[in-house]
Amino acid sequence: MEIQDLRKTIDEIDDGIVELYRRRMETVREISRHKREKGLPVADPAREEQLLDRVAERAGAENAEGVRELFRLLMSQSRARQQAERKAEERK
Repeated sequence: MEIQDLRKTIDEIDDGIVELYRRRMETVREISRHKREKGLPVADPAREEQLLDRVAERAGAENAEGVRELFRLLMSQSRARQQAERKAEERK
């Protein structure tokens, strides 16, 4: 397989990741609304640890730390989105 073919495969994977990120952030918006209505905090450290453990286990030993790092970033972005949603609602 040529490098161009491999790069095309990477591009296709990246497109899928972008779509999944978009869907995740849409769901985060819904979670934010639910948390706001129920008076729940944005951060849920216990849930975050469970998620990190689950994805690290699924990734396998070779990829566990990289996946943990990736999901820490995703969770950080999710919390930021929820905080922005709350600020926007407060201004209304």
